[in-house]
Amino acid sequence: MLKLERLAASVLAAAAAVVAGCTSPVGPQSSGVDVAPRWQTLTPAQANADLIVSHDDAQVDQRWWSHFHDAALEALIREAIAGNKSLGIARARVEEARAARLQAQSALAPEVNAVASSERGNRGLLTNDKSVTVNQVALSAAWELDLFGRNQARTAQATAILQSTEASEQAVRVALLAEVARTYFELRNLDRQIELTTSNLETQRRTLKLVEAQQRGALVSNLDVQRAAAQASTTESRVPSLRAARDAAANRLSTLLGRTPGTLQEVVAAPQPSLDGRIVVSAPAAVIATRPDVRVAERRFAASISARKAAVAELFPNISLTALFGVQNATPFSSTPWGIGVGLVQPVLNFGRIRSQIDAADARQTQAFLAYQQTVLDALEDMESAMSAYLNEQSRNTSLAAGVAQNRRAAELARAQYRFGYVGLLDVLVAERDLLDAESQRATSDASLRTNFVRIFAAAGGGWEVQGDAH
Repeated sequence: MLKLERLAASVLAAAAAVVAGCTSPVGPQSSGVDVAPRWQTLTPAQANADLIVSHDDAQVDQRWWSHFHDAALEALIREAIAGNKSLGIARARVEEARAARLQAQSALAPEVNAVASSERGNRGLLTNDKSVTVNQVALSAAWELDLFGRNQARTAQATAILQSTEASEQAVRVALLAEVARTYFELRNLDRQIELTTSNLETQRRTLKLVEAQQRGALVSNLDVQRAAAQASTTESRVPSLRAARDAAANRLSTLLGRTPGTLQEVVAAPQPSLDGRIVVSAPAAVIATRPDVRVAERRFAASISARKAAVAELFPNISLTALFGVQNATPFSSTPWGIGVGLVQPVLNFGRIRSQIDAADARQTQAFLAYQQTVLDALEDMESAMSAYLNEQSRNTSLAAGVAQNRRAAELARAQYRFGYVGLLDVLVAERDLLDAESQRATSDASLRTNFVRIFAAAGGGWEVQGDAH
C-alpha cells in the first residue's frame, strides 16, 4: 500500500508539471505570401498619386469618419455601434467561444464529485434477516493526466478559435461602419439628385411656357411645343425613381442602425464640407497585420495546427488517476471506505479510426493555410483597387466640374440666343438636357469620392478598435 501511495504521489507531481505547461495557442503564423514593401498603385505615373502618401510608420486611422467633419455621420456611427444586430450577434459568438475555451480548459483539472445516499431494507442473509439503515457519504475524484498533450492541444485550439472569433467581431465592426458611411453618402447623393432634377424641371417648364407663348403669337409651330413638353415630362419621370431609391437607402440605413425600416425619415445634416483629398496610409505589411479578416484566417490556421496535435495525441495512452474516500454507517456498524488508483487505456485496434482523424486534420490544416493566403491576397487587392478607384475618380471629378460650368454657360447662351431668334428650340433643349446630365454625374462623382475614401480606410482595417463610442 505504501508503494502505491508513493507511486500516486509521483504521478500527481508529474501531472501538475504537465498542467502547468504551455496551453497557449500556436503563435503568429506566416502566410508565405510575398508582400511588396510599397503599394503598386502609388507610382509617379499614376494621376493624383500625390494625394495618397504611404509611410512605414503610419498607423491605420481607426476613426476615419472624422475626416469628413460631418456631425450627422458621426451620430449615425455611434448609433450603429450601439444598435446593429449583426454586431450584437458577433459579440454573442465571442461569448460562446469564450465559454468553449473554458470547457476545454476544464479537462486539464481534476473532476470531483460528491455522492450521498440513505437506504433502509432487509437484505436477507446479508443483514441477518433484519431491517437495517445504511447511510453513506463519499467523495470521488478522477484526473486525466495529459502526459501526451491531447487536452493541452484542445485548449490551445479553443483559445485560437476564441481569438479568431474576436477578430471576426472586429471585422463585422469594420464592415458595418463602412457600410453605414457608404449608405449615408448614397442617401445624400440621392437627395442632391432629387434637388438637381427638380431645379432643372422648373427651368424646363419655364422654357415650355415661353414656347407656348410664342406659339400663341404664331412665332413657333406645335412641334416645338411638343418637344419642350416631352423633355419636361422625361425629366419629371426621373423624380419617382430617385425617391424610391432614396427610400430604399433610408430603409437600409435604418436597418444598419437597428431601427425599424421606415422610421428614418430625414437625416438632418449641414451642407457637406469640401473633402480634403489627402490620405496617409500604412505600408502593405502594416495593413495585413491590422486587418481583422486576415487575423481571423491566421488564427483559424493556428487552431488547425493545434487540432492536428490533438489528433496525433490520440495514438498515445490515456492515463488517469482515481480516488475515493467516504463514510458508511449501517446500524450498528460503520466504516470509512477509500481507494486510489491509476488507469491506462492504450488504443490497440481501431481499424484506422485514429489515422483517418489525423488525415482529416491534415486536410483541414491545408485548407486553413490556403484560406489564410487567399485572405492576404484579397486584402492586398482590396487596398490596391480602392486607391486606384479613388485616384481615378479624382481625375474624373475635376473633368466633370469643368463640364458642369461649360454646360451651364452653354444653356444660358442657348436660352438667350433663342429669345432673339439666333438658334432653334432644339438647341435649347439639348443644352438643358446636357446640363442636367452633367450636374447629375458631378453629384454622383462627389459621392463616389467619399465612398472610395471610405473604401480605402475599410480596406486598411480602420474602425475595429472602436467600441461603444465613436468619439
